[in-house]
Amino acid sequence: MLNGKSTFSKYLKRIAIIAVAIYLAFRLRQTVQLLLTSLFLAGAITPVVEQIASFRFKVNRWQIGLNRVWAVVALYLFLLIVIVLAIAPAPQIMLELGQFFIKLPNLLEQIKIPKDGVLNFSPDQLSRILQTQPLIDQAQNFGKDIVSQTFVFTLQVVNAIGVGILSMLIAAYMVIHSDSLVRRCLRPFSKEIREQVEILIPPITRCLGAYVVGRVSTSGLLGFGTYLTLSIFGIPYSGALGLLVAISNLVPYIGGLVALAAIFIAAWGVDFNRGAIALLICFFLQQIEAFILQPWLVAPYLSLDAFELLLSIIVGAELFGVVGAIIAPPIAGTSRILFNHFVASPNNEDIDPEK
Repeated sequence: MLNGKSTFSKYLKRIAIIAVAIYLAFRLRQTVQLLLTSLFLAGAITPVVEQIASFRFKVNRWQIGLNRVWAVVALYLFLLIVIVLAIAPAPQIMLELGQFFIKLPNLLEQIKIPKDGVLNFSPDQLSRILQTQPLIDQAQNFGKDIVSQTFVFTLQVVNAIGVGILSMLIAAYMVIHSDSLVRRCLRPFSKEIREQVEILIPPITRCLGAYVVGRVSTSGLLGFGTYLTLSIFGIPYSGALGLLVAISNLVPYIGGLVALAAIFIAAWGVDFNRGAIALLICFFLQQIEAFILQPWLVAPYLSLDAFELLLSIIVGAELFGVVGAIIAPPIAGTSRILFNHFVASPNNEDIDPEK
């Protein structure tokens, strides 16, 4: 009887602790969100910081390198330069993007439909598709919102920068003191659990780091390459379309098609040869990013095949929209690592968490 009471009391205490934790997480949700963002960022930059810290070069007889603190400082200085260069023209580019959506009906009217149709679509069917009024109205309203709220957008960017800087500072502390933080967090748990977590941390941080750094950097390069191409060939809205390509490319598969459709609409009113060449170059740049850069930078650490990646994007988009489609692949990659570790190899013999 006593044993039953003590067991009931133990479970009651656990339920009370969980209830209090859920209540505090709800009341402090902004703080929890900030900490989770910082934790995600810390996991993403840890492999890069370790790579920088491991680099050594010789000066006479001395080997010089950076410790983890200076590696974080060097990485953040580089990110600061990139962010400043990216944000400085942001208001003008957003204004241009808004104007593109506002003038979308006029741009669609410039598209001349072949008399024989295209891909088994008759000219009337193609005309109805291009002139779908609800979609055009939504695009125009979106463009008007962007143009009218350029100043508000700038303030939101400044506010986001403030939150981002705070997240980066917390993430820097987590990365620099990661060993002691992990030990303190795992101290209440058993030795077996501590060993399992220590095995899983490196592949999970590599997965997050490879996806965030690889995806963001390649999308940025693709957007900049698109902007240069469109500018050289005299395609209007080149800055806005470059930004659209960089953002939409964060959503695999679907994002690239949406960006190409926008480039096609903008390029149609220009000289046909120049527009066609610019569109082909942009398509070629997307293929380089998808089939060369992504497999090299991201695929080895994400541990997902093409079907699993597509399925994760569909599920993420269904649950959380565009944001869900963006964050679904690293979450699925982390889940795959956990599955391989605990389910596929329950005895943990000869485990490679990355496979």
